[in-house]
Amino acid sequence: MRKGRFTSRDSDTLMTVKLRHVFAGSILLASNVAAADRIKVAVVPGIAVNLDAARVDALSQDLAEGLAADLDVDAVGGLEVRRQLPPDGLPPDCATNAACTKDVAKRTGAQQLLFVVMVDSGAGGAVQVDTTWVEPATGKSASRPPIDLTSTIDADAKAKFEAAATRLLPDAPVKKKPVSGGSTNVIVQSAMVGGEPKHLTTPAYVTGGVAIVGLGLGAVMGLQARSKYNDCQDHAGTCTASQKDTIRTDDHLADLGWGLGAAGAIATIVLYATSGTEPHLEVSPTTNGGATVTYFGSF
Repeated sequence: MRKGRFTSRDSDTLMTVKLRHVFAGSILLASNVAAADRIKVAVVPGIAVNLDAARVDALSQDLAEGLAADLDVDAVGGLEVRRQLPPDGLPPDCATNAACTKDVAKRTGAQQLLFVVMVDSGAGGAVQVDTTWVEPATGKSASRPPIDLTSTIDADAKAKFEAAATRLLPDAPVKKKPVSGGSTNVIVQSAMVGGEPKHLTTPAYVTGGVAIVGLGLGAVMGLQARSKYNDCQDHAGTCTASQKDTIRTDDHLADLGWGLGAAGAIATIVLYATSGTEPHLEVSPTTNGGATVTYFGSF
């Protein structure tokens, strides 16, 4: 190549370099867009009983990492969040105070908040963690099931938090987890499905009706027997054996009514208490060949 001359080969090389830069920029832009679409969740320390701030921050950080490990969210906690809160701390009712939750969301840059209350029972380091989920933009909030830590060792606590991630943030997308198995890659997806709250079923309505009828019968026949008994007492000289038999019959019918009412009420309570079903965890591993196997288990 002569000095100062620009050949076709040089042009191809320059074009290749430009394409590489464009390709790299596209990947970076796509990753930034994906990160921007991901929900940010802040674990906010609240009331702590028998735990110092350092331990609360460590457990809050473990909780945030547990959420991020199982769910497709950006989760922050621990000292990073505490530094962004007011120096004098948060009021005890912050989780139920709309102005306070909006201020915390603004300070942390999070769309959703998990307020945590931690209580050390004093039994060998056992800690109960209660959480309240809040979405300041919509004003929605919900209490989540408590998490009992038998040990606050980081590895154990983080594993417990990761296992409870879908209960704490049930609407958050679950991460796809590739699992290597020889030459086949398996992607495992898990989600909480099913479940039904307690409700009145048709048998419960029937037993409830029996309870109402029985109680009504017991009340009516009891009052009737009492009235006839008093009348017979007032006119003891003229009260016949037939009248006394009628009083006994009414009294037996009243007892029968009360018995039916009690049995119906108990049956209704039992049917209602057993009418709900717990949600279960559905895990669907998909191989790279397209075959899918689904496992079900209670959660």
